[in-house]
Amino acid sequence: MKRSIIAIGLACLWLTACSPPRQLEQDFTTYLARLATVLQVEPPVLGEPAKLPPLPPQRALQLEQPRVTAGLLDTLRLGECRLLALVGEHNGPVGKSGGAAADLIYHLRFQQGLNTCLANTDDTALRDWLYRLQRQKAPLLSGYHWNMMVAEPEIRQALTPRRRPLGRDLQPGFQTTYEAFNLFARLHPQSAHPAQADSRQLHRHLGGLYDNDYLGRLFYSLHSAAHYLSLSLAFLERLETLDCGPRARPDAERLRNAMQHYYIGRIQPRLGELDRRFVQLAPLLQQSLLPPPERTAVMADYLSWYASGLDSQIYVRYRQLTLEHARRWQRFLARCDISPT
Repeated sequence: MKRSIIAIGLACLWLTACSPPRQLEQDFTTYLARLATVLQVEPPVLGEPAKLPPLPPQRALQLEQPRVTAGLLDTLRLGECRLLALVGEHNGPVGKSGGAAADLIYHLRFQQGLNTCLANTDDTALRDWLYRLQRQKAPLLSGYHWNMMVAEPEIRQALTPRRRPLGRDLQPGFQTTYEAFNLFARLHPQSAHPAQADSRQLHRHLGGLYDNDYLGRLFYSLHSAAHYLSLSLAFLERLETLDCGPRARPDAERLRNAMQHYYIGRIQPRLGELDRRFVQLAPLLQQSLLPPPERTAVMADYLSWYASGLDSQIYVRYRQLTLEHARRWQRFLARCDISPT
């Protein structure tokens, strides 16, 4: 019997280590329980928020890019522009085994090589040929960037919404996520501040996203915060009609004290940190995920929820509920003539 109890205890410890407590949920539970004690009612049960829209499957998002082939004369012209080695590497075994990120880097470097050759040649025939080739290949760059964003495993992993919030420490994973998406945004051909097409740099940042679910957990943290705020607002509706007379004033002040201690003291700093992190990442997501017209419909929900900058649904809903929660308390304190502090 004792061995069974010990085994169960060890299993519980192991599960606890693997599944750390959800700090924000705990804080909201405590906050609402304290209010419920003063109000002499049962606190609400928080439960799980609704599921978030998923990232669509790769096969529904990836583009089939047209190939631009070159004849013998074109090959000689590429040699004049010192691009043959780059083309040969891309068409060789190593190049063919590369993924969508390698394809993007190749085509960016090729385009940069064309631009350099154009700027340095006086050969009219060569310039005309380069202009034609440039016009053929430049419109394809956005598609190669898109394919990288929706096909590279590390990026897909980062973009996938999770069912687990960020832990007590909100920092781990943020910096590498920020740096990676900053580079992805700057590699887009429409970027106002383009980055150099450096394969080592790109693969280093992809490596930083390996087993890094920070972004997906940030999505869930904002989503669950909005869920808890929504339930809190429904519970706080009773403040609108609560008696503020002299006999009830001590209870009103205890409610204010509970709000200050548990919401202002514990919950609000955490919400503020989540807010700041999303505000930093939001423009990079928006600039990195620019779908081609033929993929706009399938990505519509995802873009609307997560990649529309500060107009993303996941952020707008969270902000609206945060502000409404503050207004609910402001009205109560003003009606009862109680100082907020």
